[in-house]
Amino acid sequence: MLTRMSTPLPALAAENKTIPELTSWVLAGHLRIVVPQALLVWKASDVLKLLDSVYRGYPIGSLLLHQRPGPAKRFELGPLVIHAREEQHALDVVDGQQRLVSLTASLARPSPLPRTPTDPYVVYFDAAQDSFTAPPKRGVIPTWWVPVNELLDGPRLEQWIARWKHGTDPELSRTVRTAGARIRAYEVPAYVVDVGPHESDVLREIFHRVNSAGKRLSWEVVHDALYGQQEADSPSTLRGLGDALARQGMGRLPSSDLLRCLVALEGHDVTRSLDAHHRHDPAFLAGTAERARPALARVLDFLRQHAGVPHLHLLPRTTVLSILTRFFHLHPEPSARSLTLLSRWVWRTLLSDSPLDDRRFERTGVRIVSAHEEETVRQLLALVGKQPTVPTVPQRFDARAAESRLCVLALASLHPRDLVTAQPLDVAALIDSERTRAFRRLVGGKGQLQGSPANRALLPGAGIARSALSTTAYDATVMASHAISEEAHHALRRGEVGTFLALREATLNAVLQPFTERMAAWTLSDRPSIDYLLQASA
Repeated sequence: MLTRMSTPLPALAAENKTIPELTSWVLAGHLRIVVPQALLVWKASDVLKLLDSVYRGYPIGSLLLHQRPGPAKRFELGPLVIHAREEQHALDVVDGQQRLVSLTASLARPSPLPRTPTDPYVVYFDAAQDSFTAPPKRGVIPTWWVPVNELLDGPRLEQWIARWKHGTDPELSRTVRTAGARIRAYEVPAYVVDVGPHESDVLREIFHRVNSAGKRLSWEVVHDALYGQQEADSPSTLRGLGDALARQGMGRLPSSDLLRCLVALEGHDVTRSLDAHHRHDPAFLAGTAERARPALARVLDFLRQHAGVPHLHLLPRTTVLSILTRFFHLHPEPSARSLTLLSRWVWRTLLSDSPLDDRRFERTGVRIVSAHEEETVRQLLALVGKQPTVPTVPQRFDARAAESRLCVLALASLHPRDLVTAQPLDVAALIDSERTRAFRRLVGGKGQLQGSPANRALLPGAGIARSALSTTAYDATVMASHAISEEAHHALRRGEVGTFLALREATLNAVLQPFTERMAAWTLSDRPSIDYLLQASA
């Protein structure tokens, strides 16, 4: 027996649209593909399969469109740049973005078509083999290959065939005309949902059900399709939020980490599947990106100013991010004492071997954060305990590994200076521009120490730094900022690479251990404020 639904039915219209109609709507900005270009991940092979399916009349799935007012906006779709005008009845593509981008960017791109695979949407139709193909890297195009952007318009195709070397070949020209006719006649089912702002849950539920079958999109893409808005200044998508936060100069948070922070913001279980959250409340992340921006901005400021982490690429464990997001959401202006203790908690988390795995630790930490600021900090500190850990320089450098990142953080704490100008380096800017190349190797060759953090320094430039180091006169301030002793520097100038690395490893250990001890403050009292103690005893 079917249960009667109390949810109002959406205004849902279904009709078939030809590919020329759809591509013209996209080019005019009436049909809007709002997923960021970075998330359009189809490869050339995917585009070729799609065009082949159209050519053979295979179904390629339907489109889900949301009709709503759209502002004037500029879009980039592969090689195309589209300037959409403001419209009262614009159509956002909720499901089918990859297919529409592939069809439009391949079939409606301007001529001449590139002769090399500059992007996944450069496609030719091989009239001899009756198939679609990408151009070879060497750029040699057989004369019987037809640029697919000539197939979308019948009269234009006839003019092209009239100029074609093989235009008088009845079999080849008939094959090309057939390909064009099939593409132009192909129809795609399109469902247009017209719901008001108070009925957006209906659209989310439709999209979620569509995306629950077959090859699923990542939840990062799902979030932006369900909750993203079109306003340019509103960070309602993960990418928009990441862009806004990146302007603080601490790097970009991956969308997966951002998504966990959004879930934690309102105290949701970060270890529960996002599908389960959605089934319980289809709007559980609605508007969260906008609300999370101030809290996440405070998290980044806290990490840089209080926790000694100048860039996100140096953060050894990201599990603290969601917990900190929840904390700074509830406590935007914590006391100085809370900030001090919270910094200790971060470092003890980064250093200690917690009895909880990352998932349980993160879930418990988010649950601990409450409206009581100092009680929250006290419980977070109790969660990690107070068992001092003394890190050492690992044998192998890996920019993604926690042990290596700890070493780089220790080096950053020395405020490294430029070898030539002796001016302090902006570590965050250096990592932003150079990424892992900012962790420059000091000497070449193979060996245990050559592959360790003892052979790395935060330095601009490319390649091995040995020449710059050995030809630079010893400057105590500059060399100490890179944990290079005078003895080590002299050893390098004498060509004693093994001695240099052994001495550098000893100096780096001598920097790393007191640095982490100072940040974690294992031996200092974690006593809360006097006010808290008085309230607790009352």
